[in-house]
Amino acid sequence: MDILIRFGFTMEEIKNMMDTNDKIEETSDKNINEILDILKNIDCEEAQIKNIFLCNPFCLTKESKEIKNLIQKIKEIHFQKPALLLDSNPYLLNMQTEELEEWMNQKKQDNLTEEQIKDCLQYDMIF
Repeated sequence: MDILIRFGFTMEEIKNMMDTNDKIEETSDKNINEILDILKNIDCEEAQIKNIFLCNPFCLTKESKEIKNLIQKIKEIHFQKPALLLDSNPYLLNMQTEELEEWMNQKKQDNLTEEQIKDCLQYDMIF
């Protein structure tokens, strides 16, 4: 949890995240740091990262490699600013890459355009 304190989360915020996702205690600082680095590499600002973690503390217990793969899948549909997408819909990080791919393929079969799929990702809860 030291990494979250160093990042700027208050003890109350950390407690709230842990109350929501009790597995955070079992997660290593190394994995959380890798997740932070992934989000920083897609140009997430500090406030966006805090929002993502506070709204969706379950992403903190996900393997960093899976988050990286998920973000890569998001980029494949030419989403220019994945940081904005995750800030507006942080629950996307709960999906598995295969689930997102299946969802996207279904939308394509439903004849949605790439732009419509992007809108669904940004504004709709897709689970």
